[in-house]
Amino acid sequence: MFETLLKHYDSFKDHTLNQRRISDDKWNLLLNNWKNSPLLGVKEIGKSYQNRSINEVTFGKGKIKIAAWSQMHGDEATATLALADIYTFLSKPIQELEEIWQKIHQNICFHSIPQLNRDGAYLWQRETALGIDMNRDATKQNSPEAKLLSNWVDQINPLFSINLHDQNRLYSAGNSKYQTQIALLATPGDEVGTWTESRIRAGKLANHLCKKLKPIIGNNLAKWTDEYESRAFGDTFQKRGYGLLLIEAGGMQWDLEKNYLRKLNACMILDSLYQIATGKWELESLNEYNSLLTNEKYIADIKIINAPLTLDGTQRADILFNIKEEKSGTENINFSWKIEDIGDMSHIHGLTEINGTDLTIIGNSLPEKEKEYHQFVLGKGNEEFFKLSNYTNKINKI
Repeated sequence: MFETLLKHYDSFKDHTLNQRRISDDKWNLLLNNWKNSPLLGVKEIGKSYQNRSINEVTFGKGKIKIAAWSQMHGDEATATLALADIYTFLSKPIQELEEIWQKIHQNICFHSIPQLNRDGAYLWQRETALGIDMNRDATKQNSPEAKLLSNWVDQINPLFSINLHDQNRLYSAGNSKYQTQIALLATPGDEVGTWTESRIRAGKLANHLCKKLKPIIGNNLAKWTDEYESRAFGDTFQKRGYGLLLIEAGGMQWDLEKNYLRKLNACMILDSLYQIATGKWELESLNEYNSLLTNEKYIADIKIINAPLTLDGTQRADILFNIKEEKSGTENINFSWKIEDIGDMSHIHGLTEINGTDLTIIGNSLPEKEKEYHQFVLGKGNEEFFKLSNYTNKINKI
């Protein structure tokens, strides 16, 4: 079914959403659209610290309860867009996907919060308006949003829960050149990582997704380290028996708006609902999931090997450039570059690698660690060979 969903994705994609940041005005329009669907239930379940409405969207009349939420971290919105696609699918089933829709509708009651950290989403920051990382607030629940999430999931008492995030786009799958595109985790519920009934459920669902994703993204699939963190909601909900599966959208070269990873997220979640609705997840092992490499930090956007550090080119070392994001207006993101590090970077893999041995600096801009750049040019002879702005222009042009 995963392959079928991928094939027909454009038929249920929400084409009004083309970027990760969503203004309050657009968000209200989305809510109104979902409210107008007779197949979706939309209601306010609480308020953020800055008094923004937090809403639940429900679908289905089945007995199996599923809870999912996105944007616990305000600047992690890939899955929010994927949920918008899913609501389109659930609101208007098409003939080719009728079986999937029917199974979910009849057997599942799907509860979701498409934007949990509303203030963080507006401010385009990881934390809540109080400066609290919600995913370290499961125990004390200092933020109103954490209290809301904890009570909401307890009331649902789901068989499965799905925690949707974006992770650092420069993680690698193990110590490799492969940028992690999707990471999964069947979170532990205790310090020794016991494979409880709840965790096994999540692991078997993750195992199914591994088998579907590997033919598509290959070695770009990884998992989070499973060290127990008592303050995290994933670990807390696993301890409570809610079959918690963490899904993280990583990075994919120049697609900074993560359009393809959004597509994968939407199809993964829908396929997961189908697997749960039909009970097929129970037939899975944990082998594929347990064989995944964990996230590591061995990737940079651009690596210039043996680059000039001085105008005369006598001093040289490796340079790492990474993309820097900055919010602009209510919806946009501007991109620039930061030199992440200078020196022996032989342990780091560049998504783009340039041999700088025969290159010289054009202009007066010298490499400086942590400095922000909009332009940096290297030449061979009198001709430009490397121009940083050319790579800025590649963003979202895939």
